[in-house]
Amino acid sequence: MTRIIPSPLKRVLPRRVLAAAVFMAASSTAVAGSPHLIYLPSTEAGVDHAAIVQAFEDQGFEVNTFAYAGETRLAYAHRIADEVRALMDKGIAPEEINVVGAGTGSKVATLTSALVGNRHVNYVLLGQCDPAMKANYNFRMSGRVLGIHDVADTTSLSCRSLWGDSPKVSERQELVLNSGQGSAVFHAPRADWVQPVTEWATGGEVSIGETSIGKVDEPAPSPRKQY
Repeated sequence: MTRIIPSPLKRVLPRRVLAAAVFMAASSTAVAGSPHLIYLPSTEAGVDHAAIVQAFEDQGFEVNTFAYAGETRLAYAHRIADEVRALMDKGIAPEEINVVGAGTGSKVATLTSALVGNRHVNYVLLGQCDPAMKANYNFRMSGRVLGIHDVADTTSLSCRSLWGDSPKVSERQELVLNSGQGSAVFHAPRADWVQPVTEWATGGEVSIGETSIGKVDEPAPSPRKQY
């Protein structure tokens, strides 16, 4: 079992490209009443991070991006959990906060969900759903969780095992794409996944084309310890 040790929030610069598709942003200008999206970019090569952020800004989100800073995965998740709490402390409703992790960032979003423990914050896992994480970190997720992976993505299995046995997960859905691109589908802002993320973030039903995944009843409470 991994011991969860709080780490201080690291303040970073406003979102702009800092170097070779790596950029960060702080929420010091956060305004209540508008949806906030914390984007955890993949460290994979060939990802057009700037275009992805622009696509979400075009959808009306205030986007804050926090890239990997060389710390452990758990420390990275602590940093993002601190940012989520900072937004709520500024009066941002948890329903307006969205943590979207792509590729390697998906695992960090998973741990962030467990650390925050709020049933109303929205999370999206874009690929790299790994059931082994449950054994490695012994966590339970929280919030509204949407998992998306492509059927041809060899780096990801179903995301369902990650939110299993998690009483603080108020709503969860999984969408399997059939783009034929595998994990590369998340390297650019394709409608295949941007549309469902936008729908999820605004509290609507996730649907894309002929695929529609409705709300799933939340699980019964469990006596196991939460964190």
